[in-house]
Parts: sequence; structure tokens; C-alpha cells
Amino acid sequence: MSRKTSNEGQDSTDDDHADDTVSTLMNLAGPRSVIRADIEKRVHDNVRQRWQSETRGRSKLRWAVPAALAATILIVFAFNVQNSAVPLQQIGTIANVYGDSQASYQDLTIGRALYAGETLETGAQIGISISLAEDISLRIDANTSLQFDAADEITLVSGQVYADSGERIYRDRQLTINTEFGTATDIGTQFSVSVGDSELRVAVREGRVDVVQGQTTIVANAGEKLLVQNGNDVIVESVTPYDESWQWATMLAPEYDSASQSLLEFLKWAARETGRTLVFSSDEVRMATMRSEWFGSITGFTPDEALASILATTQFAYVVDEKSITIDR
Repeated sequence: MSRKTSNEGQDSTDDDHADDTVSTLMNLAGPRSVIRADIEKRVHDNVRQRWQSETRGRSKLRWAVPAALAATILIVFAFNVQNSAVPLQQIGTIANVYGDSQASYQDLTIGRALYAGETLETGAQIGISISLAEDISLRIDANTSLQFDAADEITLVSGQVYADSGERIYRDRQLTINTEFGTATDIGTQFSVSVGDSELRVAVREGRVDVVQGQTTIVANAGEKLLVQNGNDVIVESVTPYDESWQWATMLAPEYDSASQSLLEFLKWAARETGRTLVFSSDEVRMATMRSEWFGSITGFTPDEALASILATTQFAYVVDEKSITIDR
């Protein structure tokens, strides 16, 4: 009886020692990805049993540690390889292309998904529009190089981009554009950022943009265009929302979603995309456009083309100039 009790005590000690040793060996394998608890337990138990069976045979004791260590490392390494793949984060899709997408070495077809960490370069005759998260429209001019850091952050290496983050002034998340000369962050706006060999240009069509350069923050409001150069004073100029410098971005506007939209909503979209002011001759006319529907396809149309096509089919009189869209009976 005393011998049996002694063996039970020894077995318990061996078990504890095995547990400690297996844990130590698995720790020696280094950091590993998260493994399901049931799988990790099976690995631990398997190595533990192997350890016990080997250490109980004195003739095999000298091989027990290397065998258990090798088995553990191989198993944990296998789990690391299996779990090391991190799913790519999709940050948006290509919504529109202007020019010959076949001329680019990259796939720039409409509908293609874009992922965080991906770089993009447009050719000399290609511009594209991208729909990002949070309903942000990002338009990329020809001869532009950039990287998508996250759904709400990009690094602009060279060229020009235009962003429309909507009319919501107070957003939970803004769009940040990093450049060699500073960082631009929008506050619910339409704006463009361009990078040259030695300068950064930021133009604000609507809302506000904060430009951070080192320890300095420069605020650009609607109607302002900044020229930022290292070591030089910031130059501020004025720019209208209908200025010709915005036309390239207007050409790349995503197609209007006509599902269950009134004529008024379409007119507001067209006015915002072209930088014009929407004017009604009376409140009655405005209410009438709210109740009116429109028909026809504007697929492939620019905002200006869509505006002319749709208004020509309505009962309303209208005048369109570079500054405004005026609607009357």
C-alpha cells in the first residue's frame, strides 16, 4: 500500500512537471497567433502524454526532451503559419473612370475593390473616381501616385486628388491626406490637394480643411486656396466653387443614384457637383420640384450633361449659367 501511495505521489509530481515543461516548451516557440482553445488543449495534452511515456522509460530519457521540444515547436509553428494570414481590409471601389483604363498597367475597371496598403498610379490620360467608406467620394486626376493607408486616410505622393466627404460638417470621421509637405484633414467638405516637386496646394470648394505642417496648423475655409512651401510663408488666394479648376473633378463625379429620388434631389446634386447655386423663383416652384419625378437614363453623363438632359424633359423653365441653376414655371 505504501509503495502504491508513493507511486501516486510520484505520478502527480511527474504530471505537474510535465505540465510545466510543456508550457515552457510552447513558450519557447515564441509569440503565436490566437489559437482556438480546444485545439491548443489537444496539442498540449498530446505533447504531455508523449513526454510522460518517454520519460518513464529510462533508456529513452536522453531523447525525451529533444523529441518533445521538436514536436511542440513544429506544431506551434504550423499553427502560426495557418493563422498568420490577416484578411485584407477593403476600403472602397472604383466608381468611375475617365479616359482609357486599358492604357494603365493596373486594373482600373469600374467596380474593382481597393484595399488598405494598396498603391495606385494613374496614367497621363486616365482619371478615376473612388467610393470610400462613410460615403466619401475620392477623385484622382491623371499622373497621380498615392497609397491607401486606411478607409479614411491616404498618402499622396504626387499629382492631384479631390474629395467630397458630404455636407455633414460634424462627422465622426474625416478624410486625412498625408503629403511630404503637410497633412490635410477635412471638416465636412469638398476640396482638392495637389503635390508638386516643392509645394503643396489645397483648395476648398465647400466647408473647411485643416492643414498641419510641423507644429503649425493652417485653416483653409471655403473659397480659399493655399500654397504651402517648406520654409516660406503660406500664400492664400481666392477660388470660386464654379471655377474652371474644378472641372476635372466634376467630370469624374460618380453616377447619380436615381432610385426613388425626386427632381429636387437631382437638382441639388447637380448644383453641388458643378459648384452652382440652386435658385427657385418661388417656394411654390421649389415644392413642385419636390413632388415631381423624372425619367430617363443618365448613365455615362457628366453632371452638366445630365442636368441639360433631365431639365429638357420637365414642365419647368430653367436658366443655367456658370454661377447658378434657376428654376421657374
